[in-house]
Amino acid sequence: MSGGSQHPSGLAFGSGDRRRLDSIGLSRISHHRDACCDEGRSFILRRFDRWVDTGSRLAAIPLVVAWGPTRWPIHWCRLAEPDELVGDCGVHADLAGELLTLAGVPYTRGRAALRPTVHAAPHWRSTWSESDADDTWIGDDVVHHEVLRIGARWWDPTEACWFAGQGSHVLAGQVVAVREEGADWQPGAADQWTR
Repeated sequence: MSGGSQHPSGLAFGSGDRRRLDSIGLSRISHHRDACCDEGRSFILRRFDRWVDTGSRLAAIPLVVAWGPTRWPIHWCRLAEPDELVGDCGVHADLAGELLTLAGVPYTRGRAALRPTVHAAPHWRSTWSESDADDTWIGDDVVHHEVLRIGARWWDPTEACWFAGQGSHVLAGQVVAVREEGADWQPGAADQWTR
């Protein structure tokens, strides 16, 4: 981890990180097509019933499902186990998508490339390693983070906050680039990808 240092070319991060981020598939909570996952999904979604509106339910995601290492694939039944209500940004984003779909709110899944603080990435890598979870999302200079585009705004379901896109800051770091699923990355003016 370079701690946000610039590459000799003056660019924010290299093509290796871009390839790494582009290799990460969109996270989806899996379903066994059996009663176990039907019950698990219902159990988790019912936990949001105490919040009366969609915005409050979205904001409650990190309260209901704590952020932490996730071993993929994860199924609804495993996620619903009492000691398992932990998920990474992919779980949070897919859960936010479920809540928005139930409310009839259109959205697009998206991704952000975040430049974390200097000590964050080594800590995350250690935590994921201890849990035998894949740490592919942690690059040399940036990390992969799943978000949503709702209307003209970006929503971070892990931090339960709106952000303005590339150039913004969230608790996990600076948003270097964003993209809606199926679209190209949108780097900030000062941050261009190495070709």
